[in-house]
Amino acid sequence: MLSEKSQNRIDPALSFHLMKFAFQDFRKSSHELSDEEYIQTYQLANEEMLLHQLILSSREACFVVVPPPVFQLTLDAVIAEYPDESSFYDFLRRNDLHYDDYVTALHNDLRVEAALTQVAATVQDVSPLEIIHYYQTYQDKFVAQEQRTASHIMISFDDSSRKTAIKQILAIQKRLQSAPQQFSQEADTYSHCSSGQDGGDIGTIHRGELCEELDRALFQLQKEEISPLIMDSNGFHLLYCRNIIPAKNIPFDQAVADISAHLLKEKQMLACRSWIKTLVRPPELR
Repeated sequence: MLSEKSQNRIDPALSFHLMKFAFQDFRKSSHELSDEEYIQTYQLANEEMLLHQLILSSREACFVVVPPPVFQLTLDAVIAEYPDESSFYDFLRRNDLHYDDYVTALHNDLRVEAALTQVAATVQDVSPLEIIHYYQTYQDKFVAQEQRTASHIMISFDDSSRKTAIKQILAIQKRLQSAPQQFSQEADTYSHCSSGQDGGDIGTIHRGELCEELDRALFQLQKEEISPLIMDSNGFHLLYCRNIIPAKNIPFDQAVADISAHLLKEKQMLACRSWIKTLVRPPELR
């Protein structure tokens, strides 16, 4: 297997899948992979190539047509991910792919997607009982997590302005200790954050949306409490927790659409897997 890595030319279809997995998993061309990475990538690429060959030889795929405009849009989108067209062609060369072979492989990739979409489309509905059962079985999935509405003041600095910045943020902090209701005015006047234009308002925040230091500080605050001074690579910060929206259960009527979409996708994936299994069976058992 490793000897194939050093060959100048291997099956173009395999080169296509090697290129795809090498970039997807390691952000490398296939020739830049270590031996261990190459073995892993080769196995995945070979399995996908054989699966695609099986699907493309099916009766369903025989009737699949990829409209030229759709193919061209896809190809243009791929090329647009590179700095320029020459970078795209260079990447193909580094993955043992000629442009014409890449076009053929990409077209077949789209035909496989279209065939699977066609099979998935045979499943179009989910019953009310299935939705109710899912909601009752997975109650823990239907909880809206706690949120905070918050405001923010930031004083940024560099090496030369650090002392001035800390004096400024400490002065703001001192004024707010006796007049926290002035937070928006202080933010509007002094904050270097773009939210200063809105009085420091950064909206309703879920846990994990802010950087680690700010997130941890915000979710330790009580309602209408101002944080201690926080420092990170961007500057000095103060946070004001205006309100706490507690966690709550999501009512069934609000969850129905999401549950229906989730179950439909699961049933469609199951239909695709079942269809692929029929392709693997010997003809006499189909």
